[in-house]
Amino acid sequence: MKKSILFIICLLMAMAVKADEVSYYFWKGEINDTEVKMACAVKDDIMTGEIFQNIDGETVVCNVAGMKNGNMFDIKAYREIEGEGIVHIYFLRAEIKNGDLTGITQNDGKKFKLKKYSDSYAYSINQQPGIYSSPYIEGKTFSFSGWDHGGEYLYQNHMDVKGELTLYYKPDYQSFTLSIRRDSEANGYGNDALVGINGITPDENTGNFNTKLPGCDYRFSVKFYDHFLVIRPISGSPSKCFGSGAGIVGIYIMVPAKG
Repeated sequence: MKKSILFIICLLMAMAVKADEVSYYFWKGEINDTEVKMACAVKDDIMTGEIFQNIDGETVVCNVAGMKNGNMFDIKAYREIEGEGIVHIYFLRAEIKNGDLTGITQNDGKKFKLKKYSDSYAYSINQQPGIYSSPYIEGKTFSFSGWDHGGEYLYQNHMDVKGELTLYYKPDYQSFTLSIRRDSEANGYGNDALVGINGITPDENTGNFNTKLPGCDYRFSVKFYDHFLVIRPISGSPSKCFGSGAGIVGIYIMVPAKG
């Protein structure tokens, strides 16, 4: 009996360690006929990192935010352009297989494959345990946690569905108001998803929270990372809240604070 209990304890400890592991990847190849290098870290089905590409002699750096959806990752590569704000460069759907990254660009369905790569001129991307360190930009890091009191996050997908999430912090009540809006596509296809919830109390250590939409049986989680957040479903159907084809699940990119 004691041996069985000890085995179960060891198994649970091993599972906890594995869940907390961070895997690091450095790839090179072409996406849409453009040569790129991609470096990233993956933990608990979340991906963070960067894509580097040379355009007209200039190195363009895009931040990467990804979440596992089924057996593959939905990946957004974006950068902030002065006067334009957050601009999405790639929407990718890909899997990590035998150390390589293989998938399609979601805009046009073109296939790509990025192979494992080692660059003697690059910094180590695993300089700090559990943190992504940029291979070419010294001092730039991403962690798998990120929380601030309030803020604005933007959503966009390859079908040009856009939206935003805003958290308003109420210090007097130590709670938040969550506002989410998803717009229809430019051609009018689709449904708006509107959410407004008062009095949310996130976990005081992580800032993450689970909540239920008022008026319908749909529960979802919001988890915060260094430069983005991820909304995942927990239970219920979004169609009962928003109508057919609408929802709020996905990756939302943090809008940097000005000033």
